[in-house]
Amino acid sequence: MIAGRYRCEGVGLRVHTRYENPHRALFDGVSFKKNLFLSSNHSMIHASAKRAESVAPGSALQNGRPHGCMMKADAMNLELLNDLVLDETIKGIPPGHSARLLDVGKMGWNLMRGDVPLPAAVLRESALDHNSRWMQAFVARRNAVIAPHVKTTMAPQIMERQLRDGAWGVTVATLHQLKVCRRFGIDRIVLANQLVGKLELDALVAELSASPGLDFFMLVDSLEGIQAACEAVRRGGANASPIQVLVERGYLGGRTGCRDNEQALAIARAARAAPELKLCGVEAFEGLLKPKNGGPADAVAAFVDEIVALFGSCATEALFERTPPLVTAGGSSFYDIVMDGLAGTGAQIVTRSGCYVSHDSGVYQAEQKRILAATAESVGLINALEIWTHVQSCPEPGLAILTAGKRDFGTDSGFPVPLLISRDGEMPVRLRDCEIIASNDQHAYLRYPQTAPLKIGDRVGLGISHPCTTFDKWDVLFLVNDAYDITGAVKTYF
Repeated sequence: MIAGRYRCEGVGLRVHTRYENPHRALFDGVSFKKNLFLSSNHSMIHASAKRAESVAPGSALQNGRPHGCMMKADAMNLELLNDLVLDETIKGIPPGHSARLLDVGKMGWNLMRGDVPLPAAVLRESALDHNSRWMQAFVARRNAVIAPHVKTTMAPQIMERQLRDGAWGVTVATLHQLKVCRRFGIDRIVLANQLVGKLELDALVAELSASPGLDFFMLVDSLEGIQAACEAVRRGGANASPIQVLVERGYLGGRTGCRDNEQALAIARAARAAPELKLCGVEAFEGLLKPKNGGPADAVAAFVDEIVALFGSCATEALFERTPPLVTAGGSSFYDIVMDGLAGTGAQIVTRSGCYVSHDSGVYQAEQKRILAATAESVGLINALEIWTHVQSCPEPGLAILTAGKRDFGTDSGFPVPLLISRDGEMPVRLRDCEIIASNDQHAYLRYPQTAPLKIGDRVGLGISHPCTTFDKWDVLFLVNDAYDITGAVKTYF
């Protein structure tokens, strides 16, 4: 009989276990003291027997698929988009027109000819294809895989493109994003976050119970989080599946995650001991590190060393219930450092960049220069996302007011960059020495030199910084070829 329980004891939480599995017995009698990260107000937790599993712990198979196998793009169900009709109530669709999403490319529209109203968001299809394939090749050369963070685009058509090019799975941040991915048939998902609410956890358990082929992972960084997840599985009944979890390693002053390896190892032991969970690896996010000394790249490398040490400690204690265990990190700025630092751990290395597929003209373009210099790559990512707008007014010398603003592009990582100009329907040319200096809800303020006078009615193409907060401004983005013919449309689900 497999049994176990947690109970309060003094100012800490002592865990008592009795398991047939010797790895669970490793956790017997371990005490977590209040001076680490616990309060004395933990309620009693009674762990129920772990559900029978179709695959033995430590097996190379889980949910019927080899752990290293890429998810097939043809598993996605894009037929849900077949009958979606767009009309003039959707930003970018011409007045008086309506078309199925899948027929937009047949309408014969061209952006420079003025066939669609501005502002409009476009994705250059050649750049989108290049970026998806470039990143896949980049991670493959480093014996890693990628589960792109789809919060960036929330566009099933782009997800399908990434999976088709070899993505291992996808990453999400919320229950809503998880549900969108499931609706379109994605069956390997990393939730790089923690669900703690009863409603959210119950919905997750129901999804796992209804979808035995779903290869899903969630983060944990506290005993409270473990308790909440365990209680949700028990509420799910005898047929509820254990939740696959990754212990989250953070850093002082950062976001979520255990602040040091001692805390993280304690959480890993607790997850291993919980019958309702399966500990599958370690997770971290390095993208927000703010070093006190030295450059951010040095701080990231030092942080990755700590992740490697944590992974090694967990492996030494045989805490992982997946072969090979996962170690996942790597946003859109330092993925090269992360992969290099994690090499040789014996883990399946999973990176999670999301912004690479569209890239940008701001923060990630700057970081791409560092990556190319550090890796000797001859070709890098290309900006695919542009916001096109009209010059509406030139009220002062050297100042143009554009017809796009904060409702159309993000400004959290800087203002957009004026890239291109088109006049009288001509193909766009490079716009130089211009700068966006301010923006309102529907307008942007562009400073330009006297040597490059702008005229009312000119079309200006803007590159953005941090694509996540521009994609979410658009229900539909146009796909364009290099002549700015509109070849299709992409639907988002924010």
